Amino acid sequence: MFSTSQYQLIDFGNGRKLEQINGIIVDRPSPGAVDRPLGSPDWEKAELQFDENRNRWNYRDSCSDRLEEWFCEIGTVRMRLKPTSTGQIGIFPEHWEHWNWIASNPIPKTDEPIRVLNLFAYTGATSLALASQGYSVTHVDSSKPTVAWARENCAASGLGEAPIRWIVDDALKFVEREVRRGSLYEIILLDPPTFGHGTNKQRWEVHRDLPRLLNGCWKLLSEHRRNVLLTGHSQNMDLRQLARDLEDEFGSKSIGTFKIQQAYLMDQGDRKLDCGYACKFCW
Repeated sequence: MFSTSQYQLIDFGNGRKLEQINGIIVDRPSPGAVDRPLGSPDWEKAELQFDENRNRWNYRDSCSDRLEEWFCEIGTVRMRLKPTSTGQIGIFPEHWEHWNWIASNPIPKTDEPIRVLNLFAYTGATSLALASQGYSVTHVDSSKPTVAWARENCAASGLGEAPIRWIVDDALKFVEREVRRGSLYEIILLDPPTFGHGTNKQRWEVHRDLPRLLNGCWKLLSEHRRNVLLTGHSQNMDLRQLARDLEDEFGSKSIGTFKIQQAYLMDQGDRKLDCGYACKFCW
């Protein structure tokens, strides 16, 4: 359903990854790239290279004009790419495989759409993918510029009339307000960072705050719940204990199936680049 020929992981190693994204070769840091690189000659052809010591991008003149209209299309989704000061460009390709998993269950023929809550939703790729399939999406991110970027991607994807609610807010505070309002969702997605800040500079620490956030998310699940997807890169997370705690506390919403898997991308040598974890809760 969702696929692209515009993204390829070429090689990785020594803490970096080499990608080709719609014609531009990018060399940037990757914490999971602990292996030795294959030695692709394309490392020498990189047109964009992020220098983490100086927190800046090095550009080759060959790509400067193309950066003004640099997009990546994944199925029906069209994402505007922009080199940022953190070394990101606006997409997380390891998330794309989850879209087909979420959409694999057909939407019931009812008057009400499936409701999706997407927390830490960044530039909106997953929100747009699901909205394009008829889901009603609430997109939440604490960064106003990032939500503006997501809305730009929405327009570029031709989804301006799609049922998406754009929210600039702290994820934890938003969830707790939704619980008080009695709001309900069938699907909840979370991609929390290890550390971060909310809209009012509230400090987020995943090991401290994730259990409280998941507790709130569980209260938002409707009786027709379908999926919860938790992704991330944080180390030393006892994910199985989190699942047991949730099941113990919300016996009426006990987990049908729970799966923890490595998130990864495949390079040209069929090696797996570690891209964190994905926890899938299904009913």
